[in-house]
Amino acid sequence: MKKSNVLAALAALGLTVATTVPAMALENEFHGMFQAQYINSNFNGTGTTTLPSNYGLAAGWGGDTQYVPFGQPKHVYSANFVEQRARLGYTAKANADLKLVTAFELDYAYWGNSAYAVGRNQGGAVGADTVNFETKSVYLDANIFKNVNMRLGMMPYNDSFKSILFDADMAGIAFSSSYDKFTPSIGYFRFNDTGLAQDNVLGHMTNDLFVLDGKYEVSKDLKVGAAYYFFRNDSNTTNSNNLFDISQQDVKLSSFGLNAEYTSGPLTVNGFGIFQAGTVDKRSTTAWALNTGAKYNVGPGTARVEFLYVSGEDSATGHSNAFYSVFDNAAVAEHGYWNNEMVILGRDKNAMTTDNSIIATTGNFGQGQIGGYIGYDLPVTDKLSTAANAGFAAVAKDNGLGGAKHKSNYLGTEINAEASYKLLENLSVGVRAAYVFLGDYYKDVALNNETPVNPYDAKVMFKYSF
Repeated sequence: MKKSNVLAALAALGLTVATTVPAMALENEFHGMFQAQYINSNFNGTGTTTLPSNYGLAAGWGGDTQYVPFGQPKHVYSANFVEQRARLGYTAKANADLKLVTAFELDYAYWGNSAYAVGRNQGGAVGADTVNFETKSVYLDANIFKNVNMRLGMMPYNDSFKSILFDADMAGIAFSSSYDKFTPSIGYFRFNDTGLAQDNVLGHMTNDLFVLDGKYEVSKDLKVGAAYYFFRNDSNTTNSNNLFDISQQDVKLSSFGLNAEYTSGPLTVNGFGIFQAGTVDKRSTTAWALNTGAKYNVGPGTARVEFLYVSGEDSATGHSNAFYSVFDNAAVAEHGYWNNEMVILGRDKNAMTTDNSIIATTGNFGQGQIGGYIGYDLPVTDKLSTAANAGFAAVAKDNGLGGAKHKSNYLGTEINAEASYKLLENLSVGVRAAYVFLGDYYKDVALNNETPVNPYDAKVMFKYSF
């Protein structure tokens, strides 16, 4: 054997040993999920929710978020398509106090959308040799001191108020601790940095969040909490044509919140209150949100009720009462109120790339919201579970979305139902269907002053988790 080949072999062996020995000390964990769902709908994936350029409105009202039937034909073609998503997670655990956590996502926006493409959500077409790999989170999880945990990097993080302020994968650092019955946490996050594109100075035009949170267990039945969140956004994400786009730059806003949960036998009651004060796009702002919810074991199932009020404004000038929540730089919500279990009135817990709803954001584009929701979860067997829900929602203030004031503030009433059956240990198949009786908020807003048809959505879902 030539000397060069021997040296190369020894070098390769040394590299293999060097990389293998540390790995042998690691505890490797793999987990994830796969979901595919067929959707038939005159709401999701149609021109009233995914083609904002058709409305003659500013970008940001439509997209894969808000329902905007204004000026569109009364009748909408029904869409039918299949979405597909896989999530992969890997954790490298050095010991009980230190681990690296990663999560990745591969989406097909819908079957047949593209082939031989490079980009997020691409694939699903004939010959789908596609580069499609999203990084969801990469962070270090370490117990750096006794009772003190640190998470550093891109991580999933949500607020203590049912996610109505923020619920996203966020880059930052967070510390949490536990002292008997008191659990405080503090964190700092940066959502985006546009300084490099604007004036070649990183850290100059950013969207940041400071978090201070605490929870206290008064008794085994009562838990209370308080939080302070400071939003500082001077990144270049302003859409100057969108009067009610509260993701605009120049935000200095404080959010103060209290929450509580009480359990008594079969009954659990919870709720929160949030008050906001500061400036949003140089406008003096005070806004608030109130919530109460309850669960009660009734018969073989569980009854649920939720109420949410969020302040709104009816003018784009003067003092503002528009509620502020986190958006990304495309004015897409990085938060959600999934406790209402809505499919169309609110964001659907099963939504993937196509994520449409009548109330797409907590602030509802400056209008606020008033909503009441009821539901019942019924396990039939150890393999079959069912649920049914109804929701009633209105805007708190009518600001003329779509170009004019509406006949009423009432958005509509939704009824939905779902069932899930466990085919195998980790594989289930489910169905979910929803129908909305539109309120007079949408009366005469379609083309030729007609009223849009009531929206519906039906899904068949296969889920595998491991």
